[in-house]
Amino acid sequence: MIGKKSLIFMAGGLSNQTTDFEQFAVEEATQTFIWDNNRKVCWMECGDPKGFPVFFAHGCPGSRLEIIFLDKKAWQHGFRVIVFERPGFGRSDLIKGYPLLSFARDLERMADALKIEKFGLIGWSSGGPPVLAAAYHLPKRAVFVFSLSGYTDFGKFEDAKDLMAEHNLYGPKLFENSPRLFKRVLKMVRWADIHLPNFYFKMAKEEMSLPDRRILNDPQVAALFIRDQEEAMVSGAREIFQDLTTQWEPWDFDVKQIKVPAYIFQGKQDSFVPWQFAQHLADTLSDARLYLYEDRAHMFILESSFQDELFCLAKEAVKHSLK
Repeated sequence: MIGKKSLIFMAGGLSNQTTDFEQFAVEEATQTFIWDNNRKVCWMECGDPKGFPVFFAHGCPGSRLEIIFLDKKAWQHGFRVIVFERPGFGRSDLIKGYPLLSFARDLERMADALKIEKFGLIGWSSGGPPVLAAAYHLPKRAVFVFSLSGYTDFGKFEDAKDLMAEHNLYGPKLFENSPRLFKRVLKMVRWADIHLPNFYFKMAKEEMSLPDRRILNDPQVAALFIRDQEEAMVSGAREIFQDLTTQWEPWDFDVKQIKVPAYIFQGKQDSFVPWQFAQHLADTLSDARLYLYEDRAHMFILESSFQDELFCLAKEAVKHSLK
C-alpha cells in the first residue's frame, strides 16, 4: 500500500499494473485555509478547473480523497469538484462542536475565498446532511443539492433510531444508552483501520450487501477506499463521534425551508442507511426528486456508470437554473 507520506497516490497502490484511475498528486493538490483562531481547514479539488463548480461533502469516516473517485467523470462532463474536510477528519483541525450550519458557513467562506458565486452541492452518506444545510443557508447561490445514501432529520422522523436498530444498525441506540461504550467502539475501529488495514477492510466488506461487495472487488477501487479510510482517521476517532452524533440528533435548521432543487439518491439494498430515510427526506423537502434503486446499495457513487448519470443530471440542473 502507498504510504501516507507519498507525493503520488495511485488507486491501484497494491500492484504495479496500470490502473483506470490516473495518478493523482495528493500532496500537491492538498491545500489549506487558516480560519478562526488559527484553525486549519484542509481542502482539495479535481475535475475540470474551468468547469462548473460543485462542493462535495465526504462520508464518515471519509476524507478529501473521496473526490479522486469522481475525477475522471468530472473532467469528462465539465465539472470542478471541491471538497474540504470537516473538523478532525484527514488534516483539518478538530474543533469542539460543529453543528450542520457551521459546515454551511465554512462552505460559504470557502466559496467567497475562491470567488465562486454559483455552485452545486453533492453529499455522500454522512455528507448528505451538511450539503442540505448549505442549501438551506445559501438558497441564492446553490443551484442544486444531491444527497446520496444519506440521513434524514431524526428530529422529524421519530422512528429513525428504532428503524436503524431493526436493520441491525445499533450506533444511535448505543450512543443514546452508553456514549462511553460507543466511543470505545469507535476507538477500536480506528485502531484496526490504522494497524490492521486488511482486517478492517474485510470487516467492512462483511457488513455490506452484495452490490457493495461487488464494487469493492475491484482492487483499484478497494485500494483507494482503504486509503481514504486511513486518511479519515489519521488523527483519531473523536471526529467520527462528533460527526455522527450531530447527525443523529435534530438538525439545527428546518429542512422544510430548503428552496434549492434537491435530488435524493438511495439504494434499497443499503446495509448502512435504511432506504426509508430517503423516502422521508424526499417527502419532507418542498422541491425534491427521489431516485430509489432496487439493485444498488450504499456505494454506488463509486461506479462510473452512476457517475455519468449523476453529472448528466447536474448538467440539466445547471441549464435549468440559467433559464
